[in-house]
Amino acid sequence: MGIIIEDGQGSGKKTGVDSDNRLLTRATTESLLSYYSDIKENSFGISTPMRTITTTGGRILFIKKTSSLKFHITDFWFNWNGGSTNFNRPCFGELIFGDTQPDTNTTTGGAGILNRTSSNTANLTVLYWNETGNGMTGHTAGTTAFYWCFGQDPAYYHTDGAIILGVNDTLSVNLRGQEIGEGSINILGFMTE
Repeated sequence: MGIIIEDGQGSGKKTGVDSDNRLLTRATTESLLSYYSDIKENSFGISTPMRTITTTGGRILFIKKTSSLKFHITDFWFNWNGGSTNFNRPCFGELIFGDTQPDTNTTTGGAGILNRTSSNTANLTVLYWNETGNGMTGHTAGTTAFYWCFGQDPAYYHTDGAIILGVNDTLSVNLRGQEIGEGSINILGFMTE
């Protein structure tokens, strides 16, 4: 008689072995965002309304982490209608870390919790541009992390939680259209200790 492997949790269930002596198993993969929404109830979404992006460009979104928890960003969506004349012109983006908080041309936003049964809060300062001038102003610029260019289809970037904001860290997004057009930003992420 061979060795019997049990489940280790006292249910008495035995494992199966196929004809090639391989253990029968089943597994599922769950995204970090899904896990932190379901189990930890600590996933959040940030969004700007559609804004008229100018050819000069400017700060469209500002985020500051205000507690000791870390905010892991898993996904970015940048939406752009292709411009208001030709509808096929690109939009240019810039992701910046370390900005000071803008105090002009701003509207206070927030982060919505993705798990609707939870009352957790994101502890983030979220500001977006109020469409006065070319972007939010009254701040000191930080360091550019990267630039990108995207067309009329939404630009989607999956970071798998690799962009992390700690206490008092900031992130800003600058958008500039090749011609005037409509655009918005959506961000998803989760909090950890």
